[in-house]
Amino acid sequence: MPGSERESMPSPSSGERGRSGETLREHWECLRALDKQLANAAASFSDDDGAFTYASAYEVAREWNGVVLEVKAPKPTLKSPNGLSKEEYKKVIGASQWIRGVIEGATRISLLSIEAMPVPAAWQESLQANAKETIGVRLYNELSVSYGFDPEALADRESFWGSDLTEEHAVMSDIDVVAQLDALEKAEAVWSAKLKEQQTIDSLETLKTWGHGSRAKTLARRLRNSSAYRRVLYARYPNAEFTSLQQMKLARNDNVALAALASYAGGLIRVASSLRERTLDVLEVHHAALGEANPHRKSPKPFGVFDYISFTASRTSELVYELGKSLERTYDGTRALVGVDGRGCSAQPTAALADRSPAAIHFVSDTDDSDDD
Repeated sequence: MPGSERESMPSPSSGERGRSGETLREHWECLRALDKQLANAAASFSDDDGAFTYASAYEVAREWNGVVLEVKAPKPTLKSPNGLSKEEYKKVIGASQWIRGVIEGATRISLLSIEAMPVPAAWQESLQANAKETIGVRLYNELSVSYGFDPEALADRESFWGSDLTEEHAVMSDIDVVAQLDALEKAEAVWSAKLKEQQTIDSLETLKTWGHGSRAKTLARRLRNSSAYRRVLYARYPNAEFTSLQQMKLARNDNVALAALASYAGGLIRVASSLRERTLDVLEVHHAALGEANPHRKSPKPFGVFDYISFTASRTSELVYELGKSLERTYDGTRALVGVDGRGCSAQPTAALADRSPAAIHFVSDTDDSDDD
């Protein structure tokens, strides 16, 4: 309606709706195929052939005053003290690989479905303006690397080695990785908004200097590195819970089809992750019977010289940043105590905006705030 303050959202064209429907159907059929694949793998991995068995249905993980608070999967027992036979070993390995394929495929569809949902305004408004404060200085510097960025090595340095490690090596849990993923999503949202603003500013510049577009390239590089790092974390922790953004998207339920896909995929991921842990437990017992380490469980890589140098430099930068912030807060508190702000004594009248020269206004508006990204 002319003169109305509310603008109607543009409806998608029939072609767009058709392509969207085809994509949803493809994802749905893919999930059904993964479901069948998981069922076949579960049937293949069974203790009916007598290779291994379980002494009980579960083991008590935590209890209090005789009340069971948490249970976990029981450890398998091999029928032969010499471990599995070659045929039995290959059977367990094959089932584990099929289950892993289910986890990877379902994780990809789950992430695509949730990312296609609109971002809630409440989550967007809760973001901090400074991404460095959100993810920390050390991770901020790691994601700002220009060349040779290795997300796998970064995950190792951050002790996110994966959920399929042995218990004595598992440093970061699923709860820790959710906090990391949540911070990365918030930082990426801030960088995406600043990238759009910077690209608009660059397009309006008539004089292209030597530094033209450098800040936009830096922001795009951080987004690219952060996305690659998140993919590694999801691959290493497939059973991690939803982040705050993902939870809000699913709670809004703006798109029933996408929400159904995400729920279906999430259920497959949880069941497949639990079943794959069972296969790894059987392999663990087999290799323990042979007196050797399980090669199918990831083990932390030892830090190399470059890792130590990178970690030390990042840690030093983090300490310097925190020291600067502490001094800034102390300085601001002292100025407020004596009644002086950043422009002088607060008792003095400040100049109106109209009294400022155009040159000063232009200089202030073009101030580079790349350190606050």
